[in-house]
Amino acid sequence: MDLKSLENQRILILKRLKILKILSVFEAFIVLFLAFVFIKDAMISLILAIFVGIFFFRFTSKKLILAKKELQINALNLFLKRFGAKFKKEGLSQKDFLKLEFVQNLKDFKSQNCFDFKEFKIYDVQFINENKQFFCGILLHALNLNKKQEFNNDIYTKLQNKNFTLDYILNKDNCFLIATLKNPFFVDLNKNLNDNFEILEKNLNSIKNKLF
Repeated sequence: MDLKSLENQRILILKRLKILKILSVFEAFIVLFLAFVFIKDAMISLILAIFVGIFFFRFTSKKLILAKKELQINALNLFLKRFGAKFKKEGLSQKDFLKLEFVQNLKDFKSQNCFDFKEFKIYDVQFINENKQFFCGILLHALNLNKKQEFNNDIYTKLQNKNFTLDYILNKDNCFLIATLKNPFFVDLNKNLNDNFEILEKNLNSIKNKLF
C-alpha cells in the first residue's frame, strides 16, 4: 500500500473517531438528564453519565482502534522498507539482556518490538534495576561499528523531553542503552504521514551520525 492510500485511511479513521467522541458526549448528556429526572441526585447522575459515555465510546470504537494500530504498523513498515529494515513484534529476553552486563539483577523487565536494520537492531526496553532505578528507552545492538564509542551518561535520570533524544546513553562495547520517552520510529497518527516520515528519518540519521 502506498503512502497516499495510508494517509487517506488515517484521515478517515480520525474523522470517525472524532464523530464517536461527539456522540459519546451527547449520549452522556442524555443519560445525565434522564438520571437526574428519575434519581434527583446530581452526583450519582454525573457518575452514571460519565460511565455510560466512556462505555459507549469504548464499545463503538473497538474496530477503529484496531484499524488505527494496524495503520501504524503498515505506515512503519512502509518507512522501514525504504531502508531495507524490518519490524518484528518480538522483544529481547531478560536472560539475553542480563548477558550484556548493564545491570547485575532486575526487579522488573519488559521488552517488545524489534527494528531490524542492516547496521543495527533496536529493542524497546523498560526495567527496574537492583537499586530500584527505573529505565525507559531503547537498546541498540550495533552489528557493524566504524568507530569506537564510549558513553557513560546517567540513563536513570528523570526525562523531561517527550521526543526521541540521544542525550543519555550508556554503552558496553557495541550495545547502547538510550534513555528516551519515545521510540525513534513511533508513528504519531495525529500528524500526517509525510511529517511522520520526515521525523523518523531525522531520528534515524541522528542515530547513525552519533553512533556510527
